[in-house]
Amino acid sequence: MPIASIIQATETHKLTTLPALGDEEEGFVELRRLTFGEKLSKDAEAMKMRFGMSKAAQGDIDAEVSLISEFVTYLEFAKCIINHNLTAPVNPKDPKGAQRPLNFKIQADVQCLDPRVGDEISTIIGEMNDFEKAAKTSAVDSTGK
Repeated sequence: MPIASIIQATETHKLTTLPALGDEEEGFVELRRLTFGEKLSKDAEAMKMRFGMSKAAQGDIDAEVSLISEFVTYLEFAKCIINHNLTAPVNPKDPKGAQRPLNFKIQADVQCLDPRVGDEISTIIGEMNDFEKAAKTSAVDSTGK
């Protein structure tokens, strides 16, 4: 019988927005897909936010979409990024000083990303979790093969 549950296979993606410079290595993220349960939870939370905001004035539609998008991005970064080599300065006033690894379970670390880097990672995560597109084009099945 076919296996319907997902085995958490990961994919490593080199980031074109963080090429290797000098003695630094190229930026990368190791990602996993959301499970169907995580996707349902994400959709349910987004719907709760949408329902709660639908009671507000019609002029608040743009704020609603923006908040939902921000919530989904934080959730996807926290759940999908398994490993990476991305850092931020310990002291933001000294960008060449000591570095610390970013923790994408913390919203402030997602917020401090260079927008180009954040957009690239978000796009990759979105493509990985586009279940309809993935079902049509994926060479990797639910077992990671």
